[in-house]
Amino acid sequence: MSRSQRPARLIIAFAAALLLAYAVVWSQVSSIDVGRSDFTAFYVGGTLLREGHTGDLYNEAVQQPLHSALIAPDREGNLPFVNTPVAAALVLPATFLPLPVAYRLWGILELAVLLLAIVLAIRSVEWPPGTPRVWKVAAGAAALASMGTWTTLIQAQWTPILALGIVLAYRAWKGGHQATGAALLVVSAGIAKPHLALGLLAFLLGWRRRRIILGAIAGAGGLALASLALVGPSGIDGFVKILAGSTTRWVLANMLSFIGVVGSLFGSGAAAHLISLVATLLACAAAVWLGALVRRDPSRLDTALVGAAVLSLVASPHAYSDDLVMLAPVMVIGVAAAARLMRPNDLLTLSSPVSLAFCAWGLITLGAFADFADAAKFPPGQLAGWALVAAAVLACVASWRSHQPAGTTTMRVAPLAGARTRT
Repeated sequence: MSRSQRPARLIIAFAAALLLAYAVVWSQVSSIDVGRSDFTAFYVGGTLLREGHTGDLYNEAVQQPLHSALIAPDREGNLPFVNTPVAAALVLPATFLPLPVAYRLWGILELAVLLLAIVLAIRSVEWPPGTPRVWKVAAGAAALASMGTWTTLIQAQWTPILALGIVLAYRAWKGGHQATGAALLVVSAGIAKPHLALGLLAFLLGWRRRRIILGAIAGAGGLALASLALVGPSGIDGFVKILAGSTTRWVLANMLSFIGVVGSLFGSGAAAHLISLVATLLACAAAVWLGALVRRDPSRLDTALVGAAVLSLVASPHAYSDDLVMLAPVMVIGVAAAARLMRPNDLLTLSSPVSLAFCAWGLITLGAFADFADAAKFPPGQLAGWALVAAAVLACVASWRSHQPAGTTTMRVAPLAGARTRT
């Protein structure tokens, strides 16, 4: 084994150990924990839609009896269904199965979607010529092994759909299909996690290409029409009301995005919400700037998309550790972009671009684990939120510095294959 490939093999081994641990924990989830998972809310939404509850799909008085019957004899309070009507339609087929079986199958399905997103990212991104396959596998393994994968499995959450949408949009944009990419991004985000896409939408606005804007509008319009057809005007009204009310339902300190940092420092009052709003606006403004960079220089797409996706998670008013998986394919894109910055004789040091990409991802995951372990009480607030901010700054700097003056070309080399120790 060459020295250049040894770190990659260590990354793969460590990621495999984490994934095995996730699988063991997931296999031992009890029936009580299944009933308290986020999937129970999805199951309730799909069941109510299947039974014809369209106008009152978001009525908690209607949701509560079904939720109570599903989790009996547990007496946990109602976890409301707050996702879009399209999300209820997608989960509807699973409601023909008993809740425990549906929970397991849905978790496996979401894991498969996440794996597909990562594989597509590996195959779609531009790697330096001659990059060893082991480094591509290492990037994918690290992306898959974040804490987000574990909590996605435990909660049987939706976020892998957004991860897939991001990489499909990226593939479309690389192929010159700007409208299609924007539509795919908006649809994937709008299915269940539109609040996670604020920064990505700001990125599209900053890009300011007519086809991008038209594609985004078409995607949003299609989702709106589908939702209207599923639940009618009264159902849409109920969705808007429950969504507005949910902003004050949750403890801010438990969230992964920067609002979690604010909440852990200032509580969940009006002041914390105001500070969080300012932080969200600043993150979105930075995403607009990244979009403007891509407009001026399309070669910056990779690093700018990485930054916009991280900023989108930073800006989200509601995000938990399972939402980290939206960044899994983005992490692969970031590693490949970092590899293209290295020269043939560059060492794979801790300060090298590739090491920085892996370290940023590792710090985000470690921060998420630490926050979970101590309920985000360790100062200075949510560690994952700070790690996300640092990763966003790193991506923004890389995007700014990646500009190539007119008349020059970017060096395409195989840095990982050529990395070696000085003698």
